[in-house]
Amino acid sequence: MTSDPHPQPDRADVAILIVDDDPRNLFAVRETLEDLGAQLILARSGEEALKHLLRQDFALILLDVHMPGMDGYETAELIRLREKSRHIPIIFLTAINKDETHIFRGYATGAVDYMFKPVDPQILKCKVSVFVDLYRKTEEVKREVDAKQRLLDENERVRREMRLAEQALRRSEERQALILEQLPIVLYTADLTPGIPFRYLSETAERVLGYPAGRFVDDSGFWERGLHPDDRARVLRQLESIHDTGLTTVEYRWRCPDGGERHLLDQAVVVFGEDGVPGELFGTILDVTETRQAQRQLAHAQKMEMVGQLTGGIAHDFNNMLMVVIGSLERLLPGLSDDTKAARRAEMALQAALRCSDMTRRLLTFARRQQLHPEPVDLGALVAGMGELMQRTLGGGVAIAIEAPPADTPPLWTASVDRSQAESALLNLVINARDAMPGGGSLRIRTENVRFEAPRAALGMTVPAGDYILLSVSDSGCGMAPEVLERAFEPFFTTKEAGKGTGLGLAMIHGFVKQSGGLIGIDSIPDAGTTFRLYLPRATMEMSHGAAPAEDGADEAFAGRGETVLVVDDDADVRAVAVQAVGALGYRVLEADGAEAALTVLDRQPVDLLFTDIVMPGGLNGRELAREGLRRHPALRILFASGYANGTSAPGWEGGSVPDTREDDPGAVLGAVLGRAETLAKPYRDGVLARALRRALDLQAPIAPAEVVRG
Repeated sequence: MTSDPHPQPDRADVAILIVDDDPRNLFAVRETLEDLGAQLILARSGEEALKHLLRQDFALILLDVHMPGMDGYETAELIRLREKSRHIPIIFLTAINKDETHIFRGYATGAVDYMFKPVDPQILKCKVSVFVDLYRKTEEVKREVDAKQRLLDENERVRREMRLAEQALRRSEERQALILEQLPIVLYTADLTPGIPFRYLSETAERVLGYPAGRFVDDSGFWERGLHPDDRARVLRQLESIHDTGLTTVEYRWRCPDGGERHLLDQAVVVFGEDGVPGELFGTILDVTETRQAQRQLAHAQKMEMVGQLTGGIAHDFNNMLMVVIGSLERLLPGLSDDTKAARRAEMALQAALRCSDMTRRLLTFARRQQLHPEPVDLGALVAGMGELMQRTLGGGVAIAIEAPPADTPPLWTASVDRSQAESALLNLVINARDAMPGGGSLRIRTENVRFEAPRAALGMTVPAGDYILLSVSDSGCGMAPEVLERAFEPFFTTKEAGKGTGLGLAMIHGFVKQSGGLIGIDSIPDAGTTFRLYLPRATMEMSHGAAPAEDGADEAFAGRGETVLVVDDDADVRAVAVQAVGALGYRVLEADGAEAALTVLDRQPVDLLFTDIVMPGGLNGRELAREGLRRHPALRILFASGYANGTSAPGWEGGSVPDTREDDPGAVLGAVLGRAETLAKPYRDGVLARALRRALDLQAPIAPAEVVRG
């Protein structure tokens, strides 16, 4: 039950929520409070009241205690749990629960008053008016002062009303004191004499400003000395203008006792005396430090996102160009067997291009354009391979020690992780360690096998019993205090100076480890260093240590057997290199420069495998082309290629998940097949291409005719 009263047009800026299961009580309270000029919202239950709280803010909640279903205490507890509504004052009204136990429970849930029915209308009205006046704050005072000033010129009657209103406002200050102490705002009054000395500050001054209120009242120059030197002249000039304007809003930095700075928003208005002469200043000081920090972090994050998008686009285009270079060099090398000097130069160019490919892969990782792609990874070899990069990152002042498992222990297991994300996580930890040791120190990186005999949980992660590989990074730096340690993985939280950290590094590591099915441990002691422990899951199939699959040549076992492959790429040079590479492997090759041309080819002649780029401008992209190709030709096999390494971010199977393959959902069947299709990261070598083509042709099961989507 909701009622909209008829407030004055300029006073309907505040709302009061009245909750009672008895319509008669609702009507009575509504009649009592109707002339306050507030919007009265009526609710018949706690559930209905919570719905109203989701839609708008209220200056006060009048809450019946005894209600069927959710009673007043339960409703109040839920209100206090919600950040946006936990500061709304609550007055309990009851005709039944009058013993001390219930009264104590009411105040324990956060109520500011506990009244018994039948309630005296005048008392209720006076109490409610206090909260209404408080809610309106400075704007209400300003509006009231303007109205009073206009009425002063009309007649003596208005002058008496203004005097009574001012007296009522001063009397209400004592009743509001307890409430004001809970608000994150300082209320003050000050003289309009030079320097504008304070007359009064609320007790919240010590919490917001760091000093007791009496310090500002007793020492008229104390507030001015506490202003940041760069802000002082500007703030004082603006305050002087209040004599002409009657109000001001100024933001400045305040120096706290601990040496830190807070950003404060100061709003003040001139209050006129009964004779119409400006008498004093009434204002509020609000701490907006966290708001300003959040705004700066958001701006920085948006800038980083734009840089990431630009980086990802550049890396994608660069991979296409590298595809042409690497593919052409691989075609060229066999023909230079008789010219050793030319062959050596071509091999040097090929290796340089491969190093460029590795660089673009790191750029794509930075740009977060790669999906998580677990693979068997030797973490010991990964750490050793990054040794030179980590040493350059740390600089000469930090000694780094990389510790492998002892020789008398079993070989290090292979982890199942995304290699690029693991490298990024390790590099982030190394950078954090460097920043924690500005004067130099030591860094120790260790890998070892760990077996959990029982499930483990930490930092919002839970892992089952099993085998894990530990990657430990320990520094001898400044360490973290307990309150900082609790928020270490919180996004945007950073203890670094503005502009020197986004607060996203550890949050990204947390997300990577959690998504990989691992666990994070962290130990830190102030002035004694920090140790991060990443427990990453063991791969189900081990790789032989020291042996990596060859990439520079195509084994005969992976050669083509005369199958027809359709190569689709919008870049003519990349397409030409791909066509040559596929043809050299023993396949019959067809080509198309886009999705429409590819579908035409598929409809005109049989094709065994569709080898398509994912990102193609205009019309269908590669995944959409593959889906339509499968719909028309269920026996078609699919192989993707992308300069973004693992394709583009997209919902569903494009993001890495395989949809449910219910037999009655043909669309899901197509999505499952596409979800299992492999993606080649450009630039790729001939050996990688050969194996991928063979796997796609031999391992991908065609869709049964009954599962095909009917057009």
